[in-house]
Amino acid sequence: MSPRKLDKTSKKKEILFAATKVFAMKGVANTKMSDIALEAGIGKGTIYEYFQSKDAIFYESFRFFMEQTDSLIANRLDKIQNPKAKLEAWIDGWLESLSNSLDQIGIMMDYWAEGIRSRKEDSAFNIKNIYEKYRQTIKKILDEGVSLGIFKPVNTMISASILIGTLDGLALQWIMDKNLFRFIEASQILKDSFLNGLMKK
Repeated sequence: MSPRKLDKTSKKKEILFAATKVFAMKGVANTKMSDIALEAGIGKGTIYEYFQSKDAIFYESFRFFMEQTDSLIANRLDKIQNPKAKLEAWIDGWLESLSNSLDQIGIMMDYWAEGIRSRKEDSAFNIKNIYEKYRQTIKKILDEGVSLGIFKPVNTMISASILIGTLDGLALQWIMDKNLFRFIEASQILKDSFLNGLMKK
């Protein structure tokens, strides 16, 4: 990658980080391009060299978040063979991605809301497809664990859905009331409880 292209990629990421921070503080609807420019320490005109609109930044921030999440999970799963360790790695990867964004987690509400509104198959916010991908990954791990006698014989599709729903629900509760519990501690309890319920005695 040439230095010029590297600089443009780096600047684009800086704008995305700044925008995500402002979105989380003010909400997407209340955020202006000038707010993003101020947070990024650049002129408003510079932003338009990289993004056509605030909506474009919002969509790109979601895509960037999902890419980071998928990369974290893939790195944790790499070369792991044991199904229990695989499942732990998947959960840890998801939680690490969310934990890395705790100061910006308010934007998740906007992501979910847009995902509910958007029904287009080619939309970046097609939450149905994202959940399906995660369900299939977790189901495959659970199927392997059941077949090896590590996990109890359970309905793996329902179990995968329960895990995803519980993770989302935990994050949602914490977003609504950050004084309710410590997110990292609650995440560990969730992971241990789910795994203990699956393990074959």
